Amino acid sequence: MSLTSYCRLTLQVQRISRRKISSSRTPYRSVRTNHHTACIRANSLKPDLQSLLARFDGDGDGQLTYAEADEAFAALRAQQTLIRSQAHTASGLAAPAPAPVPAVPSNSPSPATWDLQVAKGFRAALARGESPFVALLSYMASKLSNKGKARASVSDLLWSFVGMFLAVTALGVMNLHVRSWPVVGEWHQQGLGLLLGSFGTLCVLIFGRPEAEAVRVWNLLMGHVIATATVLTLLHVLGPSILSRALAMACMIASMMFTDSVHPPGGALVLMAVDSTAIQRIDWWFMLYPSLAVTIALLLPLGVAINWLKRNARFDFPTSSSTASHVPVVEPSPSPSSELRPKLA
Repeated sequence: MSLTSYCRLTLQVQRISRRKISSSRTPYRSVRTNHHTACIRANSLKPDLQSLLARFDGDGDGQLTYAEADEAFAALRAQQTLIRSQAHTASGLAAPAPAPVPAVPSNSPSPATWDLQVAKGFRAALARGESPFVALLSYMASKLSNKGKARASVSDLLWSFVGMFLAVTALGVMNLHVRSWPVVGEWHQQGLGLLLGSFGTLCVLIFGRPEAEAVRVWNLLMGHVIATATVLTLLHVLGPSILSRALAMACMIASMMFTDSVHPPGGALVLMAVDSTAIQRIDWWFMLYPSLAVTIALLLPLGVAINWLKRNARFDFPTSSSTASHVPVVEPSPSPSSELRPKLA
């Protein structure tokens, strides 16, 4: 197989891998780098595309995710390094150091924002001669049919349901008895509520989108500190007013973006603090209770348990497409060098 033919095959794998994004959040730039390196060193390796797909397609759907493509081309590079090392050892020469991976420019285009996506959809509809209303209905129908996107498994739906149910139930039970608790019970007797609106947003992120950046430890802790510290400071300076509410929200979002700690529940905390006299009464204790304390003591441990169940107790109903994609692939017996499959960090 010539270098040109192999590059065409790798580009075909690249197009396939674009259709399906792995949840491991492997950046696409590393996949591009691996494709480039594999194309440069293809003459001495000459792998078979079908064997490549069958070997690294973990879920057997005939498509490579970004992570699978990354692993495939890392294995190809390792095989070629081994071949060169064996050749130099046989000739009595020292094995050369592996060639550095070419850097990918960092000025790659950022994902389009929601308004640009809407404008692009409307322009495409007008080009097809459709009205914006018909285009919107077509878009909604395509999303409802889940076209072009793998749906969540039954186990993910079930465990997310269980996690949300248990979390909200526990919060409700705690809210019934919180007035008799030591120290904080007096605050709740004066009108402080335990069921904060921010818990709803946080539960959606923890159980519905656990891979989201908004629920990283940094975002959760720093976003909470920024939101509560900002609103309490402005309440001390300006008092509760329309100006303090708007200024607190504006300062909060700017600070979160500057520190890369955007945390949506923080916005709910700011609005509640400005409009709640009970929160203003406990003053700086609001930075620790009830939002942060309940999150650390209840929601995060429950989220860890649900994520463990999602990873280790997976199941799904079989479908016709999944049955067809799991047809066994007969491939020739690989050579000893092709058995090498390095474990990626």
